Amino acid sequence: MQRDPLAQDLVTADQLPTDERRNELRHTAHQHVAMRFRNANLICDLVDLSETGAKISIIDGAVPNVDEKLVLTLFDGTLVEGYVTWIRDKHIGVEFSRPILNVDEHLDFEDLGSAFFGKAVTLQKSTRRP
Repeated sequence: MQRDPLAQDLVTADQLPTDERRNELRHTAHQHVAMRFRNANLICDLVDLSETGAKISIIDGAVPNVDEKLVLTLFDGTLVEGYVTWIRDKHIGVEFSRPILNVDEHLDFEDLGSAFFGKAVTLQKSTRRP
């Protein structure tokens, strides 16, 4: 069983859309992520995250090509290498080079308190060129 990426309900594999390729549970995310590819450094929205990939919404700026390598910096500072598997409207699908473990821990910031703002500033600084 998997979560339906649109409704977030558990569904059997035969009920998934035919273009659905990710087998791992997707965790809905409402946070920013830094994306680095070619000479571009962008802040984007992380839509969902699984152990093996992510759906990213590009707010503005350049868009990487399918099969292009990139590096994501998650809000907690974790660096994740991957490549673009699909592009649709202002969204891209990213497959990670190596799975990330404990996805929930990368998305939980309830206990940060004022440190949340420090994480946000660090993420913004990660997109600046040296």
